[in-house]
Amino acid sequence: MSRGGSGPETEERDPTPGFREGGGRLGAGLRRAWIGYQRRLDEVMADAGFDDRRFPDGRVLRMCSDPAGSTISHLGRQLGITRQGAGKIVAHLCDRGYLEVRPSTTSGREKTVKVTPRALEYLAAQRKAARQIENQLRAELGPESFAALTRLVDALGADGEMRMDDYLRKSRHPDAG
Repeated sequence: MSRGGSGPETEERDPTPGFREGGGRLGAGLRRAWIGYQRRLDEVMADAGFDDRRFPDGRVLRMCSDPAGSTISHLGRQLGITRQGAGKIVAHLCDRGYLEVRPSTTSGREKTVKVTPRALEYLAAQRKAARQIENQLRAELGPESFAALTRLVDALGADGEMRMDDYLRKSRHPDAG
């Protein structure tokens, strides 16, 4: 590396605090940010009376919130896990008062999974918590920085059509399309 101005141009060292040669900083930062967001969400949800929040509760409750409900098999496929694994998640949510399992009206072998009023309260509290966290971040960062952060997130999520379950399914079964 030439310091005297002669010779080939070189990349300048990133002055950002915590920069490490070789890259990887953005990915690590995004992972830490996701964990930090989840921790804030846990705190706000606990304050709202939902101190039993666990992964993937919100996602499963949203999947079951359709008026027709869902099935354990369908949840397993959407989560990319076995029917037995999905059954354990459903049983745990039933025990905590968020889901009900009823016989299916269309199949004698399948059961329908539906949300309870407590689950609907949970989902409303989760939406409110997300708005609260976003408003706090906007106030902490300022509108310009928050807008830049939003642009970064939008740029990384440019394939807005792919959802988490699509990504997980594709990562487990790359040939499945």
